[in-house]
Amino acid sequence: MANKLNKPICASNYGNTGFGECILEPGKILGAFQVTQDFEIAEGDITGLQQFLIDKVQADIGERIFPYHQFINVTDNTEDVTINTTDYGAKIIIRDGFYDLTFRYTAGGVLAHQEFARNSGSGKFFLFYDDKGVLYGYKSGGVLKGIPVDVFKVLPWKVNTGADTAQYNMRFIINPVYLNEGNLGFLPVTDFNLFDVKGLQDVVYELVSLVGNVAKVRAFTKISGVDLHGAFAAQFSSTGAWQAENESGSAVAITSVVDDTVNGGWTITFSTVPFNAADKVYLRNADADALQALNVVGYEGKESDALEIEGPAS
Repeated sequence: MANKLNKPICASNYGNTGFGECILEPGKILGAFQVTQDFEIAEGDITGLQQFLIDKVQADIGERIFPYHQFINVTDNTEDVTINTTDYGAKIIIRDGFYDLTFRYTAGGVLAHQEFARNSGSGKFFLFYDDKGVLYGYKSGGVLKGIPVDVFKVLPWKVNTGADTAQYNMRFIINPVYLNEGNLGFLPVTDFNLFDVKGLQDVVYELVSLVGNVAKVRAFTKISGVDLHGAFAAQFSSTGAWQAENESGSAVAITSVVDDTVNGGWTITFSTVPFNAADKVYLRNADADALQALNVVGYEGKESDALEIEGPAS
């Protein structure tokens, strides 16, 4: 073996320049999925990918993913490479520029935009998809993970000017290392449309009447105000579709739920002991994964939107 003492190690990282007929040419980015840090798509998840993503949308907070669809425009403010010129005139590349992309959308209007803004922040993780059905992420070993995003900001909305409609935009600032140097991962999706993986809709409630421990209620989507009775009369006629708590956070038992065909809602009977003992009862639907088990997919009753019911003892 030749003596290697004081011999420099020459760089061996290079890229061959030949390519075949099948290449990756990214299309227009049409949407994104906000995922968790430990989210990953492994080889075994690809066959049932649509249901895998739907299950993640319905999952509890901490595992849930959030879809953003129908981007209609992009403003690319990506930085140029930073180059330093020495006193002698030599040019040295200091660093690659950060990707800085702002996507515009119109779907959902200002109310949905305000909900999206709750997810703004730093240190987020995203998958993106283009108009060719290709899903892009960060390649980590043999799995596809979310691309770390230094800054995710849902920008303040802009008013209708007459020359243009109201504007809703979200901005992503990304360290270039995650999209370059062989770290970009991609997955062509051919058996379904990624924009069919919808985000959850919040549900709000209306108290029709309260007699003793029996409440009649109706349920609507929060943003669009769609009455859910027509679609889910049977599914919501189950004690498993609802949950109730008192002011201290203790569960209030629900003994029965009956379809209220007259009012277009549901008649809910509470157990008399915990109901009468509470000053107030807060009623909402079960968590999204529990509703999914009842074939109610895409809806969630959030604690902040629970119906406040004044109990008989209040």
